[in-house]
Amino acid sequence: MKNTLRISLLLLAVLTFVFSASQAQVQQAPLSNLEGNAQSITNKLKTALTLTEAQQPKILSAITNFLQQRATILPMINSNQKAYDTKLKSFQNGFQRKLKATLTPEQFTGFQELKPVNNDMTNVLSQLFY
Repeated sequence: MKNTLRISLLLLAVLTFVFSASQAQVQQAPLSNLEGNAQSITNKLKTALTLTEAQQPKILSAITNFLQQRATILPMINSNQKAYDTKLKSFQNGFQRKLKATLTPEQFTGFQELKPVNNDMTNVLSQLFY
């Protein structure tokens, strides 16, 4: 009985550690490859918005810049949520101004319609909205 209890506690401790490590990895994943994520987002937008050859590098640059800005404030999400939200909104406004200057009005409307309903870590576009 004691051995079963010990094994159960050990298994619980291991599972807790593995779950904590995987959660930390999921939170850090978008930061691990900013350029790759920016390229992936640009590719999605290229298809969804029918970006021209001239628009693509401008959009890629704006996305990369936004993701870099977001990465600088991500640690605040747990320590100062209000400051994080304020800075994120400011970065998003600047990013959207750049998009408006590059996209046609129809494309920009299409971009806004691509916003995921919630922060879905499997949808790379979530990084632009949440």
